[in-house]
Amino acid sequence: PRHHNRSIDVLCGSQVSGWFDQRKLERALYNLLLNACEAAPPVGGTVEVTAAEVGGSVAISVADNGGGIPESIRDRLFHPFVSYGKENGTGLGLAVVQKIVQDHGGEIFVERTSQGKTVFRIVLPGNLQDASRDASEPAVDMPSLVPAQRDAARQNSISHPGP
Repeated sequence: PRHHNRSIDVLCGSQVSGWFDQRKLERALYNLLLNACEAAPPVGGTVEVTAAEVGGSVAISVADNGGGIPESIRDRLFHPFVSYGKENGTGLGLAVVQKIVQDHGGEIFVERTSQGKTVFRIVLPGNLQDASRDASEPAVDMPSLVPAQRDAARQNSISHPGP
């Protein structure tokens, strides 16, 4: 309700899928969307979410047309308790996002585009084997299971159909 004047566009040109911990990935995306909605101006604010498969990886971006991130905190942005421009922010949202992304064997980047948008880009391995091999911890709490033994109820495939 407090972000009712912002526009959120979701763009996904084709089906994007992979093995992820759905609950955790939803939390990461929620945190990024909340930050983007809070950063976007009250009138004319836009948030754009894109998802695409890129070279065997899944790339998810959340962009906003807000004022940007000051250089003074950019290098500490993913540290706990770092916050900017929020009266009730705890500074934990991006630290949680980074932890979730790293647990999936992925990386997160932030950039400011020439059009003045702030973009958070998550890049995740396209399959569970890559995630487990790349991460310091397994992508999900299911150590040493053969693929045929995976409990489908605990591993969710996130799939976004194209237009």
